[in-house]
Amino acid sequence: MNRSKSRSKTTRPGRLVNLYWVTTDDHDEDWFILAKTTRAAESYHIQYEGYEPGDARAELILRTGEDPIPGPIPRHAQLEDLQKLGFEILNPDPNCRSVRRDGRTFLEGHVESMVAKARDDVHEATGKGRPWGTSPRREN
Repeated sequence: MNRSKSRSKTTRPGRLVNLYWVTTDDHDEDWFILAKTTRAAESYHIQYEGYEPGDARAELILRTGEDPIPGPIPRHAQLEDLQKLGFEILNPDPNCRSVRRDGRTFLEGHVESMVAKARDDVHEATGKGRPWGTSPRREN
């Protein structure tokens, strides 16, 4: 049997992998997906989390290059993966994980995002900046 033909496409050496931030309108399950393409990241998120086709949007965050992270692709990025890719882990709690890279903070899920934004709004109003790194409130 030829060993190269028995390997799965997901474990083949030399594969290119990208890191995507995948969100939905309800933001309940926003998190990172390691995948080859935007479409693969969105499809994985939809299937894994139980959303309808077209509900997820993937934003390319980082082109990781060849084999930076072992394991099957596509899949959810773990905190260890994100550390290897240069993210700072702000909160490792599995119920409200948050990380930062290049000045941008990413928060898992909707409730945590709302709390962080409210905290940043208060800090900003008192002249202390936005320590959680959320976007400022937009004026209409």
